[in-house]
Amino acid sequence: MTRDEILEKSRSENRKMDEREAQVYNEAGKKACGVGGLLCAAIILLNTLLDRYNSPATFAAWAVYLAITGTMLLVKYTHLKKRHELIAGALQLVLAAGFLAAYVVSLLR
Repeated sequence: MTRDEILEKSRSENRKMDEREAQVYNEAGKKACGVGGLLCAAIILLNTLLDRYNSPATFAAWAVYLAITGTMLLVKYTHLKKRHELIAGALQLVLAAGFLAAYVVSLLR
C-alpha cells in the first residue's frame, strides 16, 4: 500500500476527517459545553440573587444544560460502553425533561 492509499483509507474510516480535525472538533465541543455551562450558571445565579427561583429562565437554563451534557454522556456510552456514562446520561436527560416541563408550566401561568 502506498502512503496516499493509507491516508485515503484512514480518512474514509474517519468520515473524511483526519486525526487533527477530529481532535479539534473534540476540543471545540468540550469548550462549547463549558461555555454553555458557565452561561447557564450565570443565569441561575442572577435569578437566585434576584430571588426569582421559579423564573422560567432558570428552568430553561437547567433544561438546556442537562440536555447537552446528558446527550454527550449517552454518545460516550454508545462508543465506550461504560455503564456509568449510561446511568449519568439517562439521569441528566430525565432531569432535563423535568426542567423543561417546569419551564412550560411556568410559562402557562
